[in-house]
Formats: sequence, C-alpha cells, structure tokens
Amino acid sequence: MRLLVWSGIVCGMLLGCAGSNAARKDEAQQPAPTAEQEAPPTPVTPPEKQAQSPAAEAERQEPAEVLPLEVTETPAPRDPLAIESMSVKGTVLTLHVRHGGGCKEHRYGLAWDGRFTKTAAGEPRAELTLLHDANNDRCKALVYKDLAFDLSTLQQEWSEKGNGDHATLHLDFNGVPEQSARFKF
Repeated sequence: MRLLVWSGIVCGMLLGCAGSNAARKDEAQQPAPTAEQEAPPTPVTPPEKQAQSPAAEAERQEPAEVLPLEVTETPAPRDPLAIESMSVKGTVLTLHVRHGGGCKEHRYGLAWDGRFTKTAAGEPRAELTLLHDANNDRCKALVYKDLAFDLSTLQQEWSEKGNGDHATLHLDFNGVPEQSARFKF
C-alpha cells in the first residue's frame, strides 16, 4: 500500500514538472511582440493625479452640497468634531473635518451669533460654531468629511450694518484661536 501511495506522489510530481515544461515550450515558440505588435500600454497616472496624503486628497474633492450659515444667538457645537483643514473660495467656506462614528447618518451645520467683534489686532471678526449631531452613533471608525458653507450672509450683514461692501473678516471656529480663516469680499 505504501508503495502505491509513494508511486502516486512521485508520478504526480513528475507530471506536474512535465506539464510546466510543456507550457514553457509553448511560450518559447510564440514570437516576441514586434514594433507592429506592441504590448498594451501600461497606464500611467499623471503627477497631479497621483496618490497623496489623506488631507491633500480631501482638499482636491469638492463637497456635494453647500449648506447655509445659520444665525442664532446661542449656537452650541454638540457632538465632538475636529477641523483638519479649511479654505475660503469666493463666498464658500470648505472644511475638512474628522470625527468618530460610521454607523449612522450625521448632520452638520455652521452657526453665527450675529455679532461682529474685533481681534486683539483690531481686525473685524466673526465667531462661528461648527455644529455636529452624531445621531447617537457610538461606532469607533474615523470618519473624514468635506463640508461647504455659504458665507454670503456674513457679507450681507456686514454691508447692512453700514460697514461698506468690502472687508476682510477674521473667522474663528468654536472658540479655538488656532482654527481660523480669512473671508475677503
């Protein structure tokens, strides 16, 4: 019995080797591609499309929806949220944010108390509060999201309060001085 088993194993190995040699012979008999029969081109990603860091990747993506700025006397941030980066283009503020969750739909907003103040340097300032409702999402995944908000309400209120049509507003977020942007109109 042992002899039959060993014989089967040895035969299987020999046939396997012979089969792979036969395949190599078939490959060798096929001519190499000529200039007329070029191999298919390898796709090359242009430098501007190559993978970058998650923050740089997120900056290239445009948010799907521009949300309005809410004007409320007592805005409260609610659930935790971190601002990774921000930019202002025209009257649209884009925030790249991060928070925990991943199991439920989250709601976002941006609120302003309706007052203009001044920074220590005397620049006009608006304190904005980023609103986040996690909908009791207790999942632990890190969620990255691009949010866009329309700042035209700030521009309109600035003009209506007799400050003129042009300014550069210093925007502070959630009372954290390191998180600030400039809105020029």
